Amino acid sequence: MMVRQRHLALPVAAAIVAGCLAPLAVLVAFSFYEVEDFDLVPAFSFRAWGELAVSSTDWFLIGKAVLSGLSATVFTAILGYPVALALTRLATSGKGLAIIVLLTPLYTGEIVRIYAWRIVLGGEGLVNTLLQGLGVIDEPLKFLLFSPFTIGLVLTYNNLPYMVLAIWVSAEMVDRRLIEAARDLGARPVDAFFRVIFPLTTPGLAAGSLTVFALAAGEMLTPSLLGGTSGSTAMALVDNLFGTAFDWPLASALALALLATLFLVASAMAGLLLRFKGARAVMGRV
Repeated sequence: MMVRQRHLALPVAAAIVAGCLAPLAVLVAFSFYEVEDFDLVPAFSFRAWGELAVSSTDWFLIGKAVLSGLSATVFTAILGYPVALALTRLATSGKGLAIIVLLTPLYTGEIVRIYAWRIVLGGEGLVNTLLQGLGVIDEPLKFLLFSPFTIGLVLTYNNLPYMVLAIWVSAEMVDRRLIEAARDLGARPVDAFFRVIFPLTTPGLAAGSLTVFALAAGEMLTPSLLGGTSGSTAMALVDNLFGTAFDWPLASALALALLATLFLVASAMAGLLLRFKGARAVMGRV
Protein backbone atom coordinates (compact mmCIF):
# COMPACT_ATOMS: atom_id res chain seq x y z
CA MET A 1 0.00 0.00 0.00
CA MET A 2 2.81 2.41 0.91
CA VAL A 3 4.53 1.74 -2.43
CA ARG A 4 1.34 2.56 -4.31
CA GLN A 5 0.93 5.79 -2.36
CA ARG A 6 4.46 6.77 -3.28
CA HIS A 7 3.67 6.17 -6.94
CA LEU A 8 0.79 8.64 -6.63
CA ALA A 9 3.31 11.32 -5.69
CA LEU A 10 5.30 10.89 -8.89
CA PRO A 11 3.09 13.17 -11.06
CA VAL A 12 3.33 15.89 -8.41
CA ALA A 13 7.10 15.50 -8.23
CA ALA A 14 7.34 15.64 -12.02
CA ALA A 15 5.22 18.81 -12.11
CA ILE A 16 7.46 20.45 -9.48
CA VAL A 17 10.59 19.54 -11.43
CA ALA A 18 9.14 20.78 -14.71
CA GLY A 19 7.54 23.91 -13.31
CA CYS A 20 10.08 25.02 -10.72
CA LEU A 21 13.47 23.35 -10.90
CA ALA A 22 13.82 23.41 -14.69
CA PRO A 23 13.28 27.20 -14.98
CA LEU A 24 15.72 27.74 -12.11
CA ALA A 25 18.30 25.64 -13.92
CA VAL A 26 17.79 27.78 -17.04
CA LEU A 27 18.30 30.96 -14.99
CA VAL A 28 21.49 29.56 -13.50
CA ALA A 29 22.80 28.72 -16.96
CA PHE A 30 21.88 32.15 -18.38
CA SER A 31 23.61 33.91 -15.49
CA PHE A 32 26.96 32.68 -16.84
CA TYR A 33 26.28 33.74 -20.45
CA GLU A 34 27.68 36.79 -22.20
CA VAL A 35 25.85 39.27 -24.45
CA GLU A 36 27.53 40.22 -27.73
CA ASP A 37 25.71 42.41 -30.25
CA PHE A 38 22.33 41.52 -28.69
CA ASP A 39 23.09 37.81 -28.93
CA LEU A 40 23.39 35.46 -25.99
CA VAL A 41 26.73 33.66 -26.12
CA PRO A 42 27.28 30.55 -23.99
CA ALA A 43 30.34 31.22 -21.86
CA PHE A 44 31.31 30.37 -18.31
CA SER A 45 31.55 34.04 -17.36
CA PHE A 46 31.15 35.60 -13.91
CA ARG A 47 30.57 39.07 -15.38
CA ALA A 48 26.91 39.23 -14.31
CA TRP A 49 27.61 37.96 -10.79
CA GLY A 50 30.49 40.40 -10.44
CA GLU A 51 28.31 43.35 -11.43
CA LEU A 52 25.59 42.21 -9.05
CA ALA A 53 28.03 41.84 -6.16
CA VAL A 54 29.19 45.46 -6.37
CA SER A 55 25.85 47.04 -7.30
CA SER A 56 24.44 48.94 -4.34
CA THR A 57 21.25 49.64 -6.31
CA ASP A 58 20.49 45.97 -6.87
CA TRP A 59 21.00 45.05 -3.22
CA PHE A 60 19.00 48.07 -2.10
CA LEU A 61 16.07 46.86 -4.21
CA ILE A 62 16.44 43.32 -2.83
CA GLY A 63 16.42 44.69 0.71
CA LYS A 64 13.43 46.84 -0.18
CA ALA A 65 11.57 43.74 -1.40
CA VAL A 66 12.31 41.96 1.88
CA LEU A 67 11.14 44.95 3.93
CA SER A 68 7.99 45.30 1.83
CA GLY A 69 7.17 41.62 2.29
CA LEU A 70 7.80 41.70 6.04
CA SER A 71 5.74 44.84 6.61
CA ALA A 72 2.80 43.45 4.65
CA THR A 73 3.09 40.20 6.62
CA VAL A 74 3.06 41.99 9.99
CA PHE A 75 0.11 44.24 9.15
CA THR A 76 -1.99 41.46 7.63
CA ALA A 77 -1.29 39.27 10.68
CA ILE A 78 -2.34 42.03 13.10
CA LEU A 79 -5.52 42.75 11.15
CA GLY A 80 -6.22 39.17 10.14
CA TYR A 81 -6.08 37.45 13.55
CA PRO A 82 -9.22 39.07 15.02
CA VAL A 83 -11.12 38.51 11.77
CA ALA A 84 -10.08 34.84 11.62
CA LEU A 85 -11.05 34.21 15.24
CA ALA A 86 -14.39 35.96 14.68
CA LEU A 87 -15.07 33.63 11.76
CA THR A 88 -14.77 30.60 14.02
CA ARG A 89 -17.62 31.89 16.18
CA LEU A 90 -20.07 32.20 13.29
CA ALA A 91 -22.65 29.61 12.32
CA THR A 92 -21.91 27.47 9.28
CA SER A 93 -24.08 29.58 6.97
CA GLY A 94 -22.53 32.75 8.36
CA LYS A 95 -19.04 31.43 7.71
CA GLY A 96 -19.85 30.79 4.08
CA LEU A 97 -21.21 34.30 3.61
CA ALA A 98 -18.25 35.83 5.45
CA ILE A 99 -15.76 33.96 3.26
CA ILE A 100 -17.54 35.17 0.12
CA VAL A 101 -17.34 38.78 1.37
CA LEU A 102 -13.69 38.31 2.34
CA LEU A 103 -12.77 37.01 -1.11
CA THR A 104 -14.86 39.53 -3.06
CA PRO A 105 -11.92 41.90 -3.75
CA LEU A 106 -10.00 39.02 -5.31
CA TYR A 107 -12.75 38.45 -7.87
CA THR A 108 -11.61 41.57 -9.74
CA GLY A 109 -8.32 41.96 -11.56
CA GLU A 110 -5.32 43.53 -9.89
CA ILE A 111 -5.28 46.44 -12.33
CA VAL A 112 -8.91 47.21 -11.50
CA ARG A 113 -8.15 47.25 -7.76
CA ILE A 114 -5.10 49.47 -8.24
CA TYR A 115 -6.98 52.09 -10.25
CA ALA A 116 -9.86 51.93 -7.78
CA TRP A 117 -7.41 52.87 -5.03
CA ARG A 118 -6.08 55.71 -7.19
CA ILE A 119 -9.61 57.06 -7.42
CA VAL A 120 -10.20 56.68 -3.68
CA LEU A 121 -6.87 58.19 -2.54
CA GLY A 122 -6.34 60.80 -5.27
CA GLY A 123 -6.29 64.55 -4.72
CA GLU A 124 -9.95 64.73 -5.73
CA GLY A 125 -10.74 61.23 -4.51
CA LEU A 126 -13.21 60.03 -1.94
CA VAL A 127 -10.97 60.35 1.13
CA ASN A 128 -9.69 63.87 0.43
CA THR A 129 -13.11 65.10 -0.66
CA LEU A 130 -14.71 63.74 2.52
CA LEU A 131 -12.04 65.22 4.81
CA GLN A 132 -12.25 68.61 3.08
CA GLY A 133 -16.03 68.54 3.26
CA LEU A 134 -15.85 67.91 7.03
CA GLY A 135 -13.36 70.75 7.42
CA VAL A 136 -10.61 68.47 8.74
CA ILE A 137 -8.12 69.55 6.08
CA ASP A 138 -7.80 72.63 3.87
CA GLU A 139 -6.00 70.98 0.96
CA PRO A 140 -5.66 67.37 -0.29
CA LEU A 141 -3.28 65.06 1.58
CA LYS A 142 -0.53 64.31 -0.90
CA PHE A 143 0.95 61.35 0.98
CA LEU A 144 -2.19 59.30 0.35
CA LEU A 145 -1.12 58.61 -3.23
CA PHE A 146 2.22 57.86 -4.89
CA SER A 147 4.07 57.22 -1.64
CA PRO A 148 5.40 54.30 0.45
CA PHE A 149 2.25 54.65 2.56
CA THR A 150 0.09 53.89 -0.48
CA ILE A 151 2.16 50.85 -1.39
CA GLY A 152 1.95 49.44 2.13
CA LEU A 153 -1.79 50.09 2.39
CA VAL A 154 -2.66 48.42 -0.91
CA LEU A 155 -0.31 45.46 -0.38
CA THR A 156 -1.94 44.87 3.00
CA TYR A 157 -5.42 45.14 1.50
CA ASN A 158 -4.63 42.80 -1.40
CA ASN A 159 -3.04 40.10 0.75
CA LEU A 160 -5.25 40.23 3.84
CA PRO A 161 -7.64 37.47 2.62
CA TYR A 162 -4.77 34.97 2.32
CA MET A 163 -3.68 35.61 5.90
CA VAL A 164 -7.22 35.44 7.27
CA LEU A 165 -7.99 32.16 5.51
CA ALA A 166 -4.77 30.51 6.69
CA ILE A 167 -5.28 31.53 10.34
CA TRP A 168 -9.00 30.66 10.20
CA VAL A 169 -8.33 27.11 9.00
CA SER A 170 -5.82 26.66 11.80
CA ALA A 171 -8.16 28.19 14.40
CA GLU A 172 -10.95 25.81 13.39
CA MET A 173 -8.71 22.90 14.42
CA VAL A 174 -8.26 24.20 17.99
CA ASP A 175 -10.15 22.09 20.52
CA ARG A 176 -12.61 24.43 22.24
CA ARG A 177 -12.34 22.36 25.42
CA LEU A 178 -8.78 23.60 25.86
CA ILE A 179 -9.97 27.20 25.85
CA GLU A 180 -12.78 26.40 28.27
CA ALA A 181 -10.34 24.58 30.55
CA ALA A 182 -8.01 27.58 30.57
CA ARG A 183 -10.86 29.88 31.54
CA ASP A 184 -12.07 27.46 34.22
CA LEU A 185 -8.58 27.61 35.71
CA GLY A 186 -8.83 31.37 35.95
CA ALA A 187 -7.09 32.46 32.77
CA ARG A 188 -8.15 35.83 31.45
CA PRO A 189 -9.14 36.08 27.75
CA VAL A 190 -5.74 37.62 26.95
CA ASP A 191 -3.92 34.82 28.78
CA ALA A 192 -6.06 32.18 27.06
CA PHE A 193 -5.16 33.69 23.69
CA PHE A 194 -1.40 33.80 24.22
CA ARG A 195 -1.16 30.46 26.08
CA VAL A 196 -3.64 28.37 24.09
CA ILE A 197 -5.00 29.92 20.91
CA PHE A 198 -1.87 31.61 19.56
CA PRO A 199 0.51 28.64 19.99
CA LEU A 200 -2.00 26.25 18.41
CA THR A 201 -2.68 28.55 15.44
CA THR A 202 0.97 29.30 14.62
CA PRO A 203 0.96 26.71 11.76
CA GLY A 204 -1.78 28.77 10.09
CA LEU A 205 0.07 31.98 10.86
CA ALA A 206 3.22 30.49 9.34
CA ALA A 207 1.36 29.42 6.19
CA GLY A 208 -0.30 32.82 5.84
CA SER A 209 2.97 34.63 6.51
CA LEU A 210 4.82 32.67 3.84
CA THR A 211 2.06 33.34 1.32
CA VAL A 212 1.76 37.05 2.05
CA PHE A 213 5.53 37.53 2.24
CA ALA A 214 6.11 35.88 -1.14
CA LEU A 215 3.29 37.79 -2.85
CA ALA A 216 4.13 41.19 -1.37
CA ALA A 217 7.90 40.92 -1.81
CA GLY A 218 7.50 39.90 -5.45
CA GLU A 219 4.85 42.50 -6.29
CA MET A 220 5.61 44.78 -9.23
CA LEU A 221 2.37 46.39 -10.45
CA THR A 222 1.27 47.95 -7.17
CA PRO A 223 4.55 49.81 -6.46
CA SER A 224 4.93 50.83 -10.10
CA LEU A 225 1.43 52.30 -10.43
CA LEU A 226 0.92 53.62 -6.90
CA GLY A 227 4.40 54.28 -5.56
CA GLY A 228 5.47 57.20 -7.72
CA THR A 229 9.20 57.88 -7.35
CA SER A 230 9.38 55.30 -4.55
CA GLY A 231 7.85 52.56 -6.70
CA SER A 232 11.07 51.02 -8.04
CA THR A 233 11.35 47.30 -7.32
CA ALA A 234 13.74 44.46 -7.95
CA MET A 235 11.10 42.70 -10.05
CA ALA A 236 10.70 45.77 -12.26
CA LEU A 237 14.47 45.89 -12.74
CA VAL A 238 14.53 42.20 -13.67
CA ASP A 239 11.76 42.83 -16.19
CA ASN A 240 13.67 45.77 -17.65
CA LEU A 241 16.92 43.80 -17.90
CA PHE A 242 15.21 40.90 -19.65
CA GLY A 243 13.27 43.18 -22.00
CA THR A 244 14.57 46.65 -22.79
CA ALA A 245 18.23 46.24 -21.80
CA PHE A 246 18.50 42.67 -23.12
CA ASP A 247 20.98 41.77 -20.38
CA TRP A 248 19.72 38.29 -19.63
CA PRO A 249 22.80 37.20 -17.65
CA LEU A 250 22.49 40.09 -15.17
CA ALA A 251 18.70 39.68 -15.03
CA SER A 252 19.11 35.98 -14.25
CA ALA A 253 21.69 36.66 -11.55
CA LEU A 254 19.49 39.33 -9.96
CA ALA A 255 16.43 37.07 -10.07
CA LEU A 256 18.36 34.23 -8.43
CA ALA A 257 19.81 36.51 -5.76
CA LEU A 258 16.33 37.87 -5.00
CA LEU A 259 14.85 34.37 -4.85
CA ALA A 260 17.61 33.09 -2.56
CA THR A 261 17.26 36.07 -0.22
CA LEU A 262 13.49 35.72 0.01
CA PHE A 263 13.80 31.97 0.57
CA LEU A 264 16.25 32.46 3.46
CA VAL A 265 14.10 35.12 5.11
CA ALA A 266 10.91 33.09 4.66
CA SER A 267 12.59 29.94 6.03
CA ALA A 268 13.82 31.83 9.10
CA MET A 269 10.37 33.33 9.65
CA ALA A 270 8.59 29.97 9.33
CA GLY A 271 11.16 28.24 11.54
CA LEU A 272 10.67 30.87 14.24
CA LEU A 273 6.89 30.50 14.22
CA LEU A 274 6.95 26.70 14.19
CA ARG A 275 9.22 26.54 17.23
CA PHE A 276 6.20 26.98 19.49
CA LYS A 277 5.22 23.83 21.36
CA GLY A 278 1.63 24.22 20.21
CA ALA A 279 2.76 24.33 16.59
CA ARG A 280 4.78 21.13 17.01
CA ALA A 281 1.80 19.44 18.62
CA VAL A 282 -0.49 20.41 15.74
CA MET A 283 2.04 19.41 13.09
CA GLY A 284 2.53 16.09 14.83
CA ARG A 285 -1.18 15.28 14.43
CA VAL A 286 -1.22 16.09 10.70
